[in-house]
Amino acid sequence: MNMFVSRFVLALLVAVLYACSDSDSSSGAEIGADVLVDSRDSRTYRTIEIGGRVWMAENLNYQGQNDISLADDSLRMWSGCYNDSALYCEKQGRLYQWDAAMKACPEGWMLPSKADFDSLIDAVGGFDKASDSLISLGFIADLQGGYYFMGYFCYFDEYAYFWMRDEVRNLNARSVVFANGSSGVSYDETYEPFALSVRCVRNR
Repeated sequence: MNMFVSRFVLALLVAVLYACSDSDSSSGAEIGADVLVDSRDSRTYRTIEIGGRVWMAENLNYQGQNDISLADDSLRMWSGCYNDSALYCEKQGRLYQWDAAMKACPEGWMLPSKADFDSLIDAVGGFDKASDSLISLGFIADLQGGYYFMGYFCYFDEYAYFWMRDEVRNLNARSVVFANGSSGVSYDETYEPFALSVRCVRNR
């Protein structure tokens, strides 16, 4: 009888330990090591690997030392919060003029190129359904972002624009556009003094 009880208790302990181990493993996968800590300001960002590249899964919210005030907008190094509200920065990251965006990513990361976005979109099934696919993967939580230009903040609830590093001609760089209500994405050319959102990709 004692042997039976001992075996029963042992089996119960093994089952409990296995359940705890499985629970911890699941939690680790959810929180995991897939987090970028920006050493410049200690902010953390979720990351995700798609198509062989590791991306930030949240918009960048770093205020660089070289960022300027709105009064010096012509210098093209401005970044700031939508509607000048810190609440928008906390929710959706900062908006960056292209020159500022090119210098905004933390060490070991960079502003994505068109080739990076091509790879991302191909990996999730192409342009026509990229938005839906990226939302389902957790790459983007919603399609809010908008932009800033010459004192005007626009389209926060309608579009999310992200800079690419590719300059296509003088004062114009590539951008990728997500439209609320659309399953797909599109590319655009955007005037560099506009301020758009930034996603960084890890250097390869």
